[in-house]
Amino acid sequence: MQNVNRAISRLHEQTVSESAVDWRQWLKPSDISRVVAAESLAEECKNNILLGREAESGLTLPWEKAQGKVLIRPGKLAIWTGFSHHGKSALLKQLMLHAIFRGEKVLIASMEEEIGEVWQDLARLYSGVADPSPRVIDAFVEFIRGKLWLYDQQGVVDAERMIGVLRYSASELETTHAVIDSLMMLAVSRDDYDAQSRFVGELKAAAKDTGQTVHLVAHMRKRDGKTGDESLGSVHDISGGHEIASKADYVFNVWRNKKCENKLDASCLLGVDKQRGNTNWLGKIQLHFHAESRQFLENPRYIIKFFDEERDAQRRAQQAQKDATPVAREPGSDDEHYNQ
Repeated sequence: MQNVNRAISRLHEQTVSESAVDWRQWLKPSDISRVVAAESLAEECKNNILLGREAESGLTLPWEKAQGKVLIRPGKLAIWTGFSHHGKSALLKQLMLHAIFRGEKVLIASMEEEIGEVWQDLARLYSGVADPSPRVIDAFVEFIRGKLWLYDQQGVVDAERMIGVLRYSASELETTHAVIDSLMMLAVSRDDYDAQSRFVGELKAAAKDTGQTVHLVAHMRKRDGKTGDESLGSVHDISGGHEIASKADYVFNVWRNKKCENKLDASCLLGVDKQRGNTNWLGKIQLHFHAESRQFLENPRYIIKFFDEERDAQRRAQQAQKDATPVAREPGSDDEHYNQ
């Protein structure tokens, strides 16, 4: 715990704060003509027809069993739903580390947690242990440098401002994925279905305009009775209007069977309830929740390691050996450095 807490002081360089940006200039999309000549789309659309799935790019899920089944494409809106305390936010954080590992840039706007808490959760997920060593934390800092930004705002945020944050992040920081956690923390009444529908429509437009994939956390209503969350929910259980799911490109449903988490049986289900595109598989992916690392795993015996100490030590040794090897200076060179 102490190792993680000592690293929090480094947060400032990757924090998007309220006072640092004039959000008003980012509230409306740029005035670019949306009327295009049909023939200008010929090459792209021809490739999509001929190549099908092979023409699509996007983010996969970090489990081998999901390969070929799910592809989260750029500029789309994904809804992540589930009952409270079933792991929506934890799974999304793990997915965002996977995205960074794949070269993506990420913004996380979590109004339910302080940014230090988000940072610590990500560091532990990265390391696979509850109290990572200073070396692993340093490796995590380098892993996220220039790839991760956190929106520094707790409590309820104006929905229009959040649209501005997304547009700013995509334009100025070049982020490719943005997480909003959660719909409940935006100034949109849960009983005003029309307002919720408009906001989700604006989110989808912002994703399309910027090319940034937007991930929105939306809670489920717990069913009546004490066992209301003991089975997988559906899109009809999402708090708010049904158009939240109907307007999205993807709907993912996270559920944990907490009675089985200490057993080898799969204790979690990730429901892929909606997926648009050439990759359009729907179904359920069985996973295990590992309490210490907070990771969702295919096999409870194998933690996902973003940090491989042995591999990195080998790389450092190879680099040190390379640096220590004398090299010949090129004849006639006036450069102070040697060239191989």
